[in-house]
Amino acid sequence: MLKFISIDIGGTKISISIGNEKGKIVNSDRMQTQSFRDSKEAIQHIIEKTKRLLKDSNKTLQDIDAVGISCPGPIHKTKGIMLSPPNLKGWKNTPIVKELEKGFSKPTFMNNDANAAVLAEFTFGTFKNTPNLVYLTASTGMGGGIIVNNQLLQGASDTAGEVGHFVLDPNGPLCPCGQRGCFEVYCGGANLAQKIRKDIQSENISTKIIDFASGDPNNIDITCLAKAVQEKDHYALQVWDTFTERMSQGIGMIIMTLNPEVIILGTIAIHTKDLLLNPLKEKLKKYAWPMALSSCIIQPSDIGDKISELAGLAVALNGLKGG
Repeated sequence: MLKFISIDIGGTKISISIGNEKGKIVNSDRMQTQSFRDSKEAIQHIIEKTKRLLKDSNKTLQDIDAVGISCPGPIHKTKGIMLSPPNLKGWKNTPIVKELEKGFSKPTFMNNDANAAVLAEFTFGTFKNTPNLVYLTASTGMGGGIIVNNQLLQGASDTAGEVGHFVLDPNGPLCPCGQRGCFEVYCGGANLAQKIRKDIQSENISTKIIDFASGDPNNIDITCLAKAVQEKDHYALQVWDTFTERMSQGIGMIIMTLNPEVIILGTIAIHTKDLLLNPLKEKLKKYAWPMALSSCIIQPSDIGDKISELAGLAVALNGLKGG
């Protein structure tokens, strides 16, 4: 049975796991990303911690068939480079594949986090081997990974699946990417929390959202919003209505473009379930044809928090298969 090292690099943490082609995790550990000055220091620690993990698991590098990396985009997959991850200072133009191949002497493969996640769902999830499958991170940001006819859609410049930057309103709020009115501006958790904080502070809005944030606007997140919606808070209901409308608009575009059998939603849907799914499915009727909607299952990921461990395994396995 093939055995892999899985490395998931995020803005907050770096997760390292040892697992096999069936998705069984033998051992795992994590480090805080911001505890390192730059990528060079982080990579050195990744290599050292991985070797300790192997030793603790009674394994050696000789037992490993490949290494898989899941990391923030943008990337150059062919060259194995992390180009300019927005939330990782000191990681610009990092030749991550070359450095880890040097450290492990094993075939090493990489992809961006959303593509790695859809590979994990396709390989290990409830809807594994579904020919046309879309995964939306629906978390801090809004990334997408797309499987079409059993193949990952990579794109000419490794930017296929960047659905978070569909422009829903060219006159909308400015997105950090430079465009206006992006899907991510309206539906990414970080941007949504920022909007709520701005509204509350600039308009002196009274809302239970701030109560669920323990009175501190800096603690506001999607969980605070969802709890306030369940309490029928007037402002929270308005925000949720706009959020689900924009979510429906973005997903409608995906459905009409790709006609997938399944769309799997990440963090926000995992935590809010029907609170999101019920209005989403109702509003989708305005943005996609009945034929396409009836052919598409939309549900939260069943993999959940395991995605950070399984993503790298799926990237390694897909890489060995020539993907």
